[in-house]
Amino acid sequence: MTKPTGSDLRPPRSLSNVANCLEDHGYEAWAVGGAVRDHLLGLERGDWDLATNARPDQVMELFSRTVPLGMEHGTVGVLDPDGTLFEVTTFRRDVETDGRHAVVEFADSIDEDLARRDFTINAIAWRERTGELRDPWNGRADLAAGILRAVGDAAARFAEDYLRVFRGLRFAGAYDLTFDPPTREALEAAVSGLDRLSAERVREELVKVLAAPTPSAALRLYRDSGALGVWYPELERHANDAGWDEALATIDELNARDGLLRLCRLLLVIPTEQHDESSEDPGESAAAGLLARLKFSKADQRRVLHLYSHFLPFVSPVDSSADLREWLSSIGPGTERDLFRMHFAAARAAGAEDELNALVFVWRRVHEERLSGAPIERGDLVVNGTDILDLGIEPGPLVRLLLEELHARVLEDPELNTREVLLQQARELIEMAGLEGPASDPEAE
Repeated sequence: MTKPTGSDLRPPRSLSNVANCLEDHGYEAWAVGGAVRDHLLGLERGDWDLATNARPDQVMELFSRTVPLGMEHGTVGVLDPDGTLFEVTTFRRDVETDGRHAVVEFADSIDEDLARRDFTINAIAWRERTGELRDPWNGRADLAAGILRAVGDAAARFAEDYLRVFRGLRFAGAYDLTFDPPTREALEAAVSGLDRLSAERVREELVKVLAAPTPSAALRLYRDSGALGVWYPELERHANDAGWDEALATIDELNARDGLLRLCRLLLVIPTEQHDESSEDPGESAAAGLLARLKFSKADQRRVLHLYSHFLPFVSPVDSSADLREWLSSIGPGTERDLFRMHFAAARAAGAEDELNALVFVWRRVHEERLSGAPIERGDLVVNGTDILDLGIEPGPLVRLLLEELHARVLEDPELNTREVLLQQARELIEMAGLEGPASDPEAE
């Protein structure tokens, strides 16, 4: 790991403008947290935050465009002319904590503020006006040595907020850090307190893990620390199976910008036939229960579970064109790209060159079928429910069944998708079923 220095810190110009305004009015403005840490490591980061001795009402008086993000905690959002929001937070010290929330009061110095932070690598501050890099807990040395160490008493830090367990696992995985032994011991002891956290905070930590370049490192630490079993028991049951390492390798190959694909691949370590016995609905899958428990949005749950349920069976080079159309119809429009991305990632992770070539071949055929204009979705049929009712059928499930049968025939042979042919076939199906309908002569319409 490159030895970090503070000489090349280059904050966005708009952040410098905010900091300079505070400094010009007699306040201190320190860049803090992740932006300083990542820039010391030579990484790009966009979300710069400031800590200041200005009180929240004073910050709001100085800037014309502000958002009260958390006034009780001293945080004000300041908008630059382009609409970028920077969090400006008054120096704080903890008064009381319960493992989930902290009662804070405003402090007067940056050192007091840094002393309440979780890990030494996050307890570094930089003041642009003076060029000073404040590092009272030797976070730069820990970065250089590849060590993750709690600020001060490790057990006390985790007891203040148990989310720091998940944060520690994420940082260690993302930055390839080794735990300082007392920090590791305190973290593992604090795992038992994870059940006190809110689902929303746990979910956001997982989302951040999945957004990292290689989530597998942190996810392995989730398992090894015991944290996986507290919030993700469905995954823990399979975390020592052969499929676990395969899933993590595939997740690393998926694009970090689409965390839901990575989430779906993680959930696929749970067999699709496994059900959550604790659920009131015995048909609810364990994957669905996990997503609901973490309070993912309904839209995200639908997308992930749809991909989860259609990941297999998958198409192959030997499938006929009709097979490909039937598969496209079963998965729904717009889904094939995501499924192919997941299978391509699995092949890359396995180093399976022949499988990659096969996937390229099948993808081209699938893409051609989609572009051909073939009637793949049921809505592509040239007849609809009204047309079936006009044949004399009473409203009810039979209408849907007739349309499904016509659709299946059209998937097999797209040339059948003409109004005359489909109505004639519908009449024949009605007669075969022994139902009354109009005469089969097309002129009877």
